[in-house]
Amino acid sequence: MRRLFSPRWILIHLGVALLVFTMINLGFWQLRRLDEKKTLNALVTTHTAQPIVDYSGGIKDPFAAEWTRIKLTGRYDTSHTITIINRSQDGSAGYDVAIPFINSDGTIFLINRGFVPLAIKMPSAPTGNLSVVGYVRKTQTRSAVGAIDSTSSTNTEFQRFDLPLIAKATDTQLFSKSYVQLIKESVTANSQWPATVSMPTLDEGPHLSYAFQWFFFSATALTGWAFVVRRKLREPINAPIAPE
Repeated sequence: MRRLFSPRWILIHLGVALLVFTMINLGFWQLRRLDEKKTLNALVTTHTAQPIVDYSGGIKDPFAAEWTRIKLTGRYDTSHTITIINRSQDGSAGYDVAIPFINSDGTIFLINRGFVPLAIKMPSAPTGNLSVVGYVRKTQTRSAVGAIDSTSSTNTEFQRFDLPLIAKATDTQLFSKSYVQLIKESVTANSQWPATVSMPTLDEGPHLSYAFQWFFFSATALTGWAFVVRRKLREPINAPIAPE
């Protein structure tokens, strides 16, 4: 047994243990992602089926439930138009056009009017009073490795719908909890752009199969380690050479 506790073998044991530990955790991470996907699918299915909420200033929290459909009445503040860059849709690279919308009660909501390919010039938003219907979407925050947005007051391009940051950059009193992903406007559009942002795909994705793969890989690593250790134990110990 002592031969399995030499410095070289100790490194092998530790390496296999670390590898198996990592792969098992990756498997459980995929299972957690599967649960999150199931929760999102249920939320989208349930909330998009509910009646459209006609917003008024008397509603305490009109944006409590994400993916709820809401109707607003007011006008666009096109002087503070921004873009959310590095977007793609239907195989095309582009950006989302977002414009503050001044509701009839004075509340300002950010409206994501939709996707525009890079090759297309940004279309003009309708002017005057109109009604819009869209999905409630939560503000977004930067992940640990996400791209960093400029905090300059002249910045008009952002990586994500970070509403507090956008409100500061545009110097507007945006509603900072949620924005609206446009479904339709009460005016006739003169262009096919911006295109309505695609809805999330309501399937469970490959997370379950990925989890099984990680668990299989960890079992394979353990089996290989056990085989090598067993073979090592069966090797004969060379007898010491007797002196002449």
